[in-house]
Amino acid sequence: MQFDDPRAPATQLASNVVSLRSYSSRALDAYPSQRITLVVGGSPGAGVDIIARHIAMELEHELATKVQVENRPGDSGNIAAEHVARCRPDGYTLFVSARPNVAYGALQANPRYDLRRELQPIGLMASAPSVVIAGKDAMITSARELATRAKDYPMSIRCASGGVGSTGHLLCEEFQQEANVELMHVPYIYADQAFSHAIGGYVDTVFITLSAALPYLRADAVQAIAVSGQERAPSAPTIPTFHEQGYVDLRGNAWYGLMAPIATRPEIAQRLNTSLNRVLSRRQLREQLHGLGYILPSGLNSADALRQLIEEEAVHWAEVGTDHWSPAPRH
Repeated sequence: MQFDDPRAPATQLASNVVSLRSYSSRALDAYPSQRITLVVGGSPGAGVDIIARHIAMELEHELATKVQVENRPGDSGNIAAEHVARCRPDGYTLFVSARPNVAYGALQANPRYDLRRELQPIGLMASAPSVVIAGKDAMITSARELATRAKDYPMSIRCASGGVGSTGHLLCEEFQQEANVELMHVPYIYADQAFSHAIGGYVDTVFITLSAALPYLRADAVQAIAVSGQERAPSAPTIPTFHEQGYVDLRGNAWYGLMAPIATRPEIAQRLNTSLNRVLSRRQLREQLHGLGYILPSGLNSADALRQLIEEEAVHWAEVGTDHWSPAPRH
C-alpha cells in the first residue's frame, strides 16, 4: 500500500512561493519595459501640465524608458482620474492628482469614482501657490478692493477659474465665504482662454496657480491682486499674500501627487517612489521649478505622506462644502 507523503503539500507550497518570488523579481527587473503614460487632467500650459512635463522628462532618464504626458482636460481633472482608475495596474499608466480630485469625492453626492479607493499614492511631486490676477481694465489692485467692489455690487465681479471644482474655483469660494461677498464664477477648461478673456475685459479676475500666471505677469499683461501662502512666493516677491491683506483662513496652495491604479504591485510602486525622489533631488530641476513658481517637497516624500495629505484635504473640503458646487458636464 502506498501512502502520500504528509510533507508534500508543504513542499509544494514552498516551491510555489519561491516561484512567485522569482517571477516577481524578474518582473520588477524588467520594469519598465515599455512606455509609461503620465495622465494629467489639465490642458497644456496649466499648472498640472507644466509640472508633469518637467517630471516626465527627468523620469525618462531615471527609468531609461519613454515617459509621455497625456492631456485629458475636463471636469477639473476628474475625467482623467476616472480614466486612470480603470486602467490596468501594471505601472504603465499613472496619474497626476491634485486638490480637485479630492474635493470632487468630498463634495459630490454620487461621485463616479473614489480617488482614495481606486488610486494609490506614489509620492508628492510639488505644490504651488495660487494667485488672483485681474485685467488692467478691471481697476482692481488688492484683495480688499476686490471685496469692497463685490460688497457694493454683488455678483457683478466675474471670477474665472480653471473649471468647476478646480483649485482656483475652491479658492474663489473660500474667499467669498471669508470676505462675505458674492462673485460670479466663470469656469474655463483652458487656462489660456481665461487669461485672454481677463486681458480683453470679458472677466474681471482669474483665480489660478501662480505657475500658470507667471508668463502673463512677467509680460505685464495682467496685474496680481494676492497670492496664497503664509509668505510671499520667492518667484513673485512683489505680490502680497491674502494673509497680509487680512484673509488668513484660505487654503489656497495647489499640490500635485503621482498616483497609480490601486492594485499596482508594491515593488513597482516603491520603484516609482524611489525614482521620483531621485528626480526631485536634482539641483538643476529644483532651481528650474522654483523659478516657475513651484515648491518641491523636502525630507521624506513617501506614499504615506501623500496619503495623509489626501485624507486631510478630504476632511477639510467636506467641512467647507459649497452651495455653488455643481458637476461639470462630460466632454
